[in-house]
Amino acid sequence: MMELHVWEGEAKYGLPSMDLKSLQMMAYVKFSGAPVTIIKSSNPFKSPTGKLPVFKCTEGAFSEFSEVTTFLRKQNFSCDYELSARQCSEVVAYEQLMLEKLYPALIYLWWVEPKSYYEVTHKWFFSNMPFPHKFWYPRRYHQGYCDLINSMFDDPDDSQLVETELHKQAQECLTMLSNRLGDREYFFGRTPSTIDAVIFSYLALLLKVDLKVPVLQNHIKACPNLSRFVSKAIQRFFPSEGLRGAGSRESPGKDDMPHKGRNLLLSGLVALSAMFGYAIAAGLVQVDMGEPPTEEEYDYEYDDYNNEEGSSGE
Repeated sequence: MMELHVWEGEAKYGLPSMDLKSLQMMAYVKFSGAPVTIIKSSNPFKSPTGKLPVFKCTEGAFSEFSEVTTFLRKQNFSCDYELSARQCSEVVAYEQLMLEKLYPALIYLWWVEPKSYYEVTHKWFFSNMPFPHKFWYPRRYHQGYCDLINSMFDDPDDSQLVETELHKQAQECLTMLSNRLGDREYFFGRTPSTIDAVIFSYLALLLKVDLKVPVLQNHIKACPNLSRFVSKAIQRFFPSEGLRGAGSRESPGKDDMPHKGRNLLLSGLVALSAMFGYAIAAGLVQVDMGEPPTEEEYDYEYDDYNNEEGSSGE
């Protein structure tokens, strides 16, 4: 039996997952037709390895995208049977392109840029993760990704320069992807391949989630073929998510839900007071939150993944 434990999605965005690697693994599983049971969660500590995503099978538990695709190919579930040797080389090149140009911008917008982090990313994880993990998990990764972005620039304190450069690199990458896709439904061949799963995960998070700095979201919207690529993939392979997103957008407005804001505020204050009292009694509240993750601990690190993919010569 094969199981894929992933971060859950968000109905109002119509996304099957709010996590990059989870989306990649889910897309590959759907594209390949592998009989994998997908288990969504907002508590990584209940997964077989204490992290999300993780793929559990007879050979163990895999946390890297390349490990999952390699195992499924051995089981005759592959997305790349129709690709030529030249196309396989192009796949590796596009993976590296996104890692260098699109990945930094995505983690910046999700985990570093203040408004998006506090009003979208932190808010979502804090609302969905169980107590007490919600208090330290978002902060830990926020600090880790801040350090990663700072290490990429000579003057990281110039936030305007950092943001401008990241957006520029990402927009160039998105334009190249749009030109490559053209009028086709998928990037290579008549059916989705591994690179479609990778590209879909990036585009979906940038397009569907309403971040507070919508530069890349607007750029994708200005490339109709990229927007169409994401929408069709969700409709075809994650139809329930598309319906959830549509239903959420049709939810009642403020006038139809009187006192909702007041009730949520009171409920939040009561819950916060109870959690804080419990944390103090249990000795869970500490000033020292621990060291931020090293580069080897990043859940979103893809260097090993690209090296393995390149050596496998898909």
